[in-house]
Amino acid sequence: MSKYFVFLALMTFAVFGLANVSVTINTAAEIVTLPQTAFGLNVAAWDWHLLDSVIPGLLENLNVKVLRFPGGSFSDMYDWKTNSTVPGQNFPYVDPQNTFDNFMKLVNQIGAQALITVNYGTNFAGTAGGDPQEAAAWVKYANIDHNYDVKYWEIGNEVYGNGTYGANWEVDLHSTKGPQAYADNFIAFAKAMKAVDPSIKIGAVLTCPYNWPWGQSPDWNKVVLQTARDYIDFVVVHWYAQNPGNESDSGLLASTNQIPDMLARLKQEIRDYAGPNADRIRIFVTETNSVSYNPGKQTTSLVNALFLVNDYMNWLTGGVDNVDWWTLHNNGLTGNNNSDKLYGNTNYGDYGILSNNTNFGTSDVEPPNNTPFPTYFGYEILKYLAGPNDTVVGSVSDQNLVDVYAVKHTNGDLAIMIVNTDPKNSYDVNLNILGFRPSDDAIEYVYGMGNGIGGAMESIMSKTIELSSPIKVAPYSINVIVMKPQHVAKIVGPQVMQDTTISSTTLTPGQVERIETIFANKFGNISNGVVEMEIYNSSGKMVGQKTIPDVSIGANGSYKVDWNWTVPNAPDIYTVKSFLFDRSMTNLFSSSNEAAHFTVAIPPAPSFSITGNVKPAELGVGENGVISVTVTNVSDLGYLNNGIIDVEIHNAVNQKVWQQFEQNINLSPSQSITLTYDFTLPSSGTYSLQVGVFSGGWGTNYAWNSDVAKIVVK
Repeated sequence: MSKYFVFLALMTFAVFGLANVSVTINTAAEIVTLPQTAFGLNVAAWDWHLLDSVIPGLLENLNVKVLRFPGGSFSDMYDWKTNSTVPGQNFPYVDPQNTFDNFMKLVNQIGAQALITVNYGTNFAGTAGGDPQEAAAWVKYANIDHNYDVKYWEIGNEVYGNGTYGANWEVDLHSTKGPQAYADNFIAFAKAMKAVDPSIKIGAVLTCPYNWPWGQSPDWNKVVLQTARDYIDFVVVHWYAQNPGNESDSGLLASTNQIPDMLARLKQEIRDYAGPNADRIRIFVTETNSVSYNPGKQTTSLVNALFLVNDYMNWLTGGVDNVDWWTLHNNGLTGNNNSDKLYGNTNYGDYGILSNNTNFGTSDVEPPNNTPFPTYFGYEILKYLAGPNDTVVGSVSDQNLVDVYAVKHTNGDLAIMIVNTDPKNSYDVNLNILGFRPSDDAIEYVYGMGNGIGGAMESIMSKTIELSSPIKVAPYSINVIVMKPQHVAKIVGPQVMQDTTISSTTLTPGQVERIETIFANKFGNISNGVVEMEIYNSSGKMVGQKTIPDVSIGANGSYKVDWNWTVPNAPDIYTVKSFLFDRSMTNLFSSSNEAAHFTVAIPPAPSFSITGNVKPAELGVGENGVISVTVTNVSDLGYLNNGIIDVEIHNAVNQKVWQQFEQNINLSPSQSITLTYDFTLPSSGTYSLQVGVFSGGWGTNYAWNSDVAKIVVK
């Protein structure tokens, strides 16, 4: 079926209301040029459809530029020489056809690069931790013996999941575990591998800020960066936006707003702990998807496609070099969160962007092999927005449910992506484009609600539109508009210099930053020009804007802008960008993408004491008891903002049998809060009262006390 149809907008817009949204695009505000490695995808040695004949075409259609292999946690038990699981590790299936050589044939066929996760967890005998010499032999086989030119290698998968912090899902047979052990072993791997090929790049596993186990002791990121910084070329983080059972569509679609804060903290840690190496260390996000495990129907719905495009573009706009979606194929699963409160029409979950025809033994069955799920089309529509060497430019929307991204293509075209995360309302989007005069017509690509899998369209649709009218966007939709520049005569304009000063380079939230820019005209006259002042965070988001029309400057004259801007409660490094346009806001007289920088310091994480009691300490089955819990912020400088306090009762085998939690909790240093609850328990036994403190969204577990009090039910 063709992927290009005329989009019948009236079928959707007649149902829902229509409101106006204003979007500003400043093509002179250059944020980041996308590298060749930007758009990646995970594949696995256990994927029995990896080498299907249709796969190269399906991947080329996505313009995938990186394939990560051999597949997540499986990497830490994989013998690349034999394409098998190491002895002693139980993994259900490895496709005998998915050898490294066959994987590289696929990589080369689609014009991509390989990203290899070497086995850190086990040696190939299955008797100890990973062997650096076995990894070095892989480098030799790939780059010396076969000229595969594999540049990127990461050491292990989620190594912090090896029991260091309690949870243990990552195989690691090293006798010593923890961040220091990983850092020391990482150095041994890097030395051995670069002795074979000094040109390769080696990646170290870090924890994603504000997501478990970040913030736990010992500090994984600090130890790894300080110890191994001379050997790290890029750092690796994984981000899954939700935990199973807590999925919500609005929560998932709002979660990408967390990325700038996570990225700011990660960049700060690299600056703090990597010393003079900080500037050369790049960031890769080698796994991401909507939920951390037990995928439910949301993973196969249109909502996950909307999340995917926002996920990629937030990380990439923030300057990361690589994002890899998990994954090409995965097993379908039923019995997880298939709530009617979640959008979509499937009763199963699947991390894959393509179906593998899983049969659940019921009336539920996945579609035929390699049928695209909505996330495939979400990935596909990104290729119309951006590719390697294209430049992301400044953009902002005045509606928080409508996200916008803008990219200048290497051929001079301008692409704008509008993502409507509102499930009910359509919008008329008015485009205010600075520094670019588009032709009258443009191509619009649309993906959104439909009758296909996951409540989505069965393909991306396209049409030619006139830019004289607002862009109409439907509920839950992705629109990419590609514009060609109008060929206009270049105006020989004035020669304008500019100089910006700020009141301080280091600020705290709530302070007022005084920004002064002087535009000095050295030649010609400016009549009714427009000054555009913008402030961006380190993730490329416009967070401040001041537009001044009707600016006139005579020859040898000047114009001064005074701007008092209140600093937000978002620690980061901010950049002031300043521009002077002609009255049409098409021609640029003066620009500075680095007019000034200032820093809002990132505060330390809070720490807590947790106490409590249960009255009576012994009670009968069904008898009412009362829980009292006190949480105190015992840190000197760390604040809990919009946090969560979770109160649970567990039985003798540590199964949760009762839970209450409070959200939006704020605790300053030395501040306490006491929570009281009534409860009953239906059966006799000995129970434990357990309490935890989390960041908003359940991202970071700041504290957990598994033995606050005992409860005896007779």
